[in-house]
Amino acid sequence: MKILITGIPGFAASKLTELLIKCSQQEKHLVEIHGTKRVRSDMYRLEKLGIADKITYHLIELTDPVSVYNVIKEVMPDQIYHLAAQDYVLSSWNSPHETFDTNVGGTINLFQAIRQCYPNKGHYIHKTPDNVIEGDLLFPKVLVTSTSETYGYHNEKINESTEQKPTNPYGISKLAQDQLARLYSKAYNIPVVITRSFNITGWGRNDPFVDSNFAKQIAEIEKGVRQKVQHGNLESRRSFFDVKDAVRGYYLAMQSEHKNGEVFCFGPSESTSIAELLDTLVKLSSVNIKLEKDKSRSRPIDTPDMLCDAYKAEMILGWKPEISLEQSLKDLLYYWGDRL
Repeated sequence: MKILITGIPGFAASKLTELLIKCSQQEKHLVEIHGTKRVRSDMYRLEKLGIADKITYHLIELTDPVSVYNVIKEVMPDQIYHLAAQDYVLSSWNSPHETFDTNVGGTINLFQAIRQCYPNKGHYIHKTPDNVIEGDLLFPKVLVTSTSETYGYHNEKINESTEQKPTNPYGISKLAQDQLARLYSKAYNIPVVITRSFNITGWGRNDPFVDSNFAKQIAEIEKGVRQKVQHGNLESRRSFFDVKDAVRGYYLAMQSEHKNGEVFCFGPSESTSIAELLDTLVKLSSVNIKLEKDKSRSRPIDTPDMLCDAYKAEMILGWKPEISLEQSLKDLLYYWGDRL
């Protein structure tokens, strides 16, 4: 089994890699893991997890169609987990072109490469003067990780059939990625499954995200290099859940007998305010924490609440969150305390 993970040094991708290695060892299945990375990729997570030497790396930019084609042609994977993305909402306001080039252009390049590198695969119909020959051959299975940011604000729980009306450039780019994946699946019979995760947190989370940024600031205060935690809007609510639960969902979705273009939402059934999140982190700290509002940390448009309905994932995949938010935040504080 050859598995390709795009953006393998990333937050969720590194934990997914760890899970895949553990599953292959437990099930005694031989798995060859390949991963794409960029020149400036941060390898810290893979190294700390002790799995950096268990991966075959491919140095590419997903925005370059030739390099994407070359990787697919070289590896010819059986499964592809497409996790690489520009996934910072605030950065998408500042750099919308880069966001769309990476999330939309990169996804197009990936699916085009799949089409080009598997010329004898997929559903085909060959007509001759005498008869019609029809059959199914296999493309690699592709899992595309989308996001709850494609939904925007709704006054009710969000599930797979909820109207998608994103409120920021990042959400719009991921909606386009989501739709492209389903289009390629329908048009070319490529087996695709799409996940829409809510707010993932835990060990290894990048610091531009609010939960990780708070944890990093607190770790800096504990080390005596900062005096206050700066924050923006504390009233918004989000459905936070642990990265290990998220990647378990990805794995289950990939293994399922899904229909092409199937979608699964992953997240907890309750939301947490940013104020509550910060309060929990402060209480987990070993020092007294002072807070300071910074208006520059607020988004131009912010969604007041996002609440997940993961009923479909639970019924079909047997998935539901298992790790408490407090434990996830403890892991996040440990990550920054260890890294700084």
